[in-house]
Amino acid sequence: MATVTLRDIHKSFGDTDVLRGVSLDIADGEFVSLVGPSGCGKSTLLRIIAGLESQSSGQMAIGGTPVDGVRAADRNLSMVFQSYALYPHLTVAENIAVPLRMRQLSTAQRLPVVGSFLPGASAANNAISARVAEAAETLEIGALLNRKPGQLSGGQRQRVALGRALVRNPAAFLLDEPLSNLDAKLRVHTRLEIAELHKRLGATFIYVTHDQVEAMTMSDRIAVMMGGEILQCDTPDRIYEDPSDLRVAEFIGSPKINVLPAERDATGRISVLGARLAMHLPGPRGPLQLGLRPEAISIGNDAPMLMSRSVHLENLGPELLLHVALDGMDQRLTLRVDPSLRGQLAPRQAIGLRFDPARALVFDAEGRRLRADAPVREAAFA
Repeated sequence: MATVTLRDIHKSFGDTDVLRGVSLDIADGEFVSLVGPSGCGKSTLLRIIAGLESQSSGQMAIGGTPVDGVRAADRNLSMVFQSYALYPHLTVAENIAVPLRMRQLSTAQRLPVVGSFLPGASAANNAISARVAEAAETLEIGALLNRKPGQLSGGQRQRVALGRALVRNPAAFLLDEPLSNLDAKLRVHTRLEIAELHKRLGATFIYVTHDQVEAMTMSDRIAVMMGGEILQCDTPDRIYEDPSDLRVAEFIGSPKINVLPAERDATGRISVLGARLAMHLPGPRGPLQLGLRPEAISIGNDAPMLMSRSVHLENLGPELLLHVALDGMDQRLTLRVDPSLRGQLAPRQAIGLRFDPARALVFDAEGRRLRADAPVREAAFA
């Protein structure tokens, strides 16, 4: 296994800039997800790492060795595609064996019938069969080795594609949205399998997805991409709790973060919709944006900070999501509330809201994160 290093990677297609100076260090054995909306450049970046595309400028190294200009076949990387790319006329065992046969057998040794009689072919084929069986055992698909892809479910095909990547013992695994063709239930099961496979192998995984849940549940670190740039690369906890950009805060988290207009006065005191918070932030007076996760807002009819009316209640079983409209505004907020309140909330009900200023995320007018001083020792608002 190996490290993967990207330095100032640019990629343009004609006049269109797809990647704009991407730099990233991936440690040996790390699971890093590239996540972002469609068109942000994450799949293009993965294809550049794989050697299927060449960057317009910038440098890349695998295990400390520069690979700029090195063809894909010589980079010792295994890629799992969204479509799985299995050969329909080959059995599962034959599909998994393809990369080994291409690398370890000569053109003559790969010929049907006669190839197996050439010197060295028998020993090589036995070694390949043993490696295929080992990969199948790891992925628990040993019983499927004689089937064709058309006889498999989506989850089984996905395992076969992983098996074909696994047999090569690559420096790193590259996975391009491998779960997007699976139904929701199978996707949950398979992402757990991939995470467990990563732990067993201790291999370097680079995973592309637009699904934040996949990225949050499997990754050591997440690189959030938008507009051809990495906005932030950090652990899932840090990405969620301490985003460095409003776009990151809005993309990561379900339900989406609530954003309220705020103001900073001449003393640095922050207020939101007229409520002065126990929070100081040095800087010029002017407009700010206040981010509040759904779990950071609570119902508080006793001396509320904001007033609202209930709009909709989502019953998700173990959790309850309350959607409210702020009084006198079009602004709507989503709260994650105690399920025990299920029978106590009615449409158009007046609801007071409170939140802890220490849990508020402050951004400037352009969406850049601003970190406040410790809250002053007084009431939460005044």
